[in-house]
Amino acid sequence: MKFMFFSENDTQPGETHERRYWDLVDQVLAAEKWGFDLFGVSEQLFSIGGATTSSPDVLYAYLFPLTSRLRFRHAITLLPKNINHPLRIASRTAVQDILSHGRIELGTGRGNTTLALRAFEVDPKTNKSEWAEGMEVLVKAFTEDPFMHYGEHYKIPPRSLVPKTIQKPYPPLSSAATSVESHAVCGGMGMGIMSWSSYLGWEEIETNLAAFDKGQAEARAAGKHINETRGVLVQAYCSETDAKAKEEAGEGNVAWLKLAIDGYPKLAKLSKDYAYMGKINDVADKYDDFDYFLNESGGAVFGSPETCIKQIERFREIGFNEVILRMDSTSHQNIMKSVELFGRYVIPHFKYPENVVEPASEVVARMKVLRDKAKADGVYETLKEVS
Repeated sequence: MKFMFFSENDTQPGETHERRYWDLVDQVLAAEKWGFDLFGVSEQLFSIGGATTSSPDVLYAYLFPLTSRLRFRHAITLLPKNINHPLRIASRTAVQDILSHGRIELGTGRGNTTLALRAFEVDPKTNKSEWAEGMEVLVKAFTEDPFMHYGEHYKIPPRSLVPKTIQKPYPPLSSAATSVESHAVCGGMGMGIMSWSSYLGWEEIETNLAAFDKGQAEARAAGKHINETRGVLVQAYCSETDAKAKEEAGEGNVAWLKLAIDGYPKLAKLSKDYAYMGKINDVADKYDDFDYFLNESGGAVFGSPETCIKQIERFREIGFNEVILRMDSTSHQNIMKSVELFGRYVIPHFKYPENVVEPASEVVARMKVLRDKAKADGVYETLKEVS
């Protein structure tokens, strides 16, 4: 199981963006110290009242030399052509791959807020096909030398990408996905997945992942390059007890969820490609239900270390091999504590279970079982003589 510390640098009223960014730097360094595998932010443009990560490439360039082990994933880069041309993404990613010593990963998506889409005059009726074709261009730029592309949205004469990436055939590619169809498409392209329940529950998650697995099986059979990442995005917070977790970060996390999905019904009406977002109305009456958020939404890893372990175990049983822990929407002090508790108690349970110290009584009990078996086998007296 891999663990990503994910942030959108949510800046609370009364704070400054400057102070929040320097706090985020401290949080990333703590995530590396405490054993997280990856750090990621989403490209958020004009996101009033929440996320401020408008230039992930600039942030990552600052963090590369301050870290040595942590991998960095764009989660996600917006791929509609009016926002980011795929050739610019390919060029930036290659430079980041070099300067990070091969620690960059690229996640992409088409966007899910009208704040960004309308600002860049993105057509919600075509941005899905722009994203899919943009991914074709990216792969060609990374793997063919020279490459060319002639399609509906991009017409590129023969060119050679300069510089080239370190990771081969290219840095790991993945995509954000919320609908069954997008999970299937991503799987069919051989990409990894960053899946979100959209607050719709465990059944939705399982259905989506099954569609992804089916698509990826077809991609593997066709000989495509496969990224095995099956990541799930969750609201995350770890404290000493469940009650303290709710007290310290529950209100802020639920408030962010309401803000994040507030625009879904509007998007659902703009294009058939976003129509699935209308399903959010099915759980509109649960927005303020913390128990639903915690236990039924499929979008939370939240509580004491023991509770967080149980919740992650459920995701692992479904088939995920990565949890993307969005620790945000609370104070810097709380986030630093949560990062440490995940690193001290939760991550070792999944990565190094044999190194987790057990209560002495449990070890002694197993020793007694082993002794009784030795007695029954008639070897106990011999063992006593040589001990």
